[in-house]
Amino acid sequence: MELKPSKGLKVNVNAQREAIFGDESVNVQKVTIGNGARTGVMTGRALVGFCEVEMKKLDGGNHWYPIEDLTGENGEKIVEEEIPVELDEGEGPEEES
Repeated sequence: MELKPSKGLKVNVNAQREAIFGDESVNVQKVTIGNGARTGVMTGRALVGFCEVEMKKLDGGNHWYPIEDLTGENGEKIVEEEIPVELDEGEGPEEES
């Protein structure tokens, strides 16, 4: 069975890395999570293969972990759903002049 990232979904984190978002950059760092602190709750925010998880047992903060390293409460695989966005003519990226 597969689950899509959604707000309030309880997950087990088996991550070896975490994304740290700064003001102008993203840094992926190696992490170690203790056995007692591996349970979290998804906030519903996902971005390019990473998902935000509220980790109350770890430190109470929100952390960004790779979706592939998360499982549902009962071992379900978490999968990211891609949603295509269609742009009308003239709504494309702005070009710098």
